Amino acid sequence: MNLETETGYKIGTAAKMAGISPNTIRTWMRRDYFAASIETESGERILSSQDLKRLINLKSLIDLGDSIGQIARLDSEDLQTRLAELKSTSELAFSNEIPSLSNLEAGFVSPSASIRLSAAKPLFWNSKSFTTLEALSEYISGDHHLSLVLIDSQGPNPAEKSAVLEFSRQNPDITVILIFDFMQRSLLRELANAQVHLLRWPVNSIMLERYLYSIMPSLNKAQTITPTQSTEPPPRLLTEKQLTELANSAPDLDCECPRHVSSLITSLCAFENYSEQCENETQQAKELHQYLYRETAKARHIMEHALIKLCKEDGIQIPPA
Repeated sequence: MNLETETGYKIGTAAKMAGISPNTIRTWMRRDYFAASIETESGERILSSQDLKRLINLKSLIDLGDSIGQIARLDSEDLQTRLAELKSTSELAFSNEIPSLSNLEAGFVSPSASIRLSAAKPLFWNSKSFTTLEALSEYISGDHHLSLVLIDSQGPNPAEKSAVLEFSRQNPDITVILIFDFMQRSLLRELANAQVHLLRWPVNSIMLERYLYSIMPSLNKAQTITPTQSTEPPPRLLTEKQLTELANSAPDLDCECPRHVSSLITSLCAFENYSEQCENETQQAKELHQYLYRETAKARHIMEHALIKLCKEDGIQIPPA
């Protein structure tokens, strides 16, 4: 029996059943993201069967891309609805034969203040940002490696949608994905007929990533690049300010991992800068430092993703940039 009391589950047992660390559950309780229904005379918190079911649903949603801050206030019915919605988008298989998104260069067109597509940028080895379609068109008039373009279109703007339609027709070698809020049905049909991929907002990061992988086979292979061909490092996901605050924050957490990982990334950033700027007396030394620069950037990028996932799992808010 998994029951450790006559009335419910102790945190350690519930943690094993839900696949969450006990420290994470306690952190969620301190931050009012989760509550146990039962308290013993000694003050110990016990989870009821309904509490355990809620905990498992929260963990499942986090695995599908939601953050604890987004879903902690949902009631049981809304949690179930949200889980069914995300599971329906997660059935696309990831084939080992499909190349990684990190081998592609992508263009992002969005208003300067918008962050709706920011979660997708780290998926690619290199990305280019534009505030207008005109700027994008000017860029691709020269040599480029763009395989796809993601466009953040906000509000009912028929002129902008028509410009997307014209861009797609003039550039059939580039896959166009349009994230939109509202659109006339006739224009939707026109864009779809022009092979523009249409995604209605809101779309969370996991849904967007899976959709991008689902269309990988249709992307123009001639435009694909490999990380070794690129001279640009992957973009930094966290600023020095954010890393410093994470390294010095949450003194009440039992888990030291966020602080340790933040410090590690800071060290990698420092060596990345050093290897980029290091003076070289010979061509061989220059090539060696360029190699160190690229490889350190890869390691830093991997650990940034790890820290972001760690913060999401532990319910830690990443400070603003």
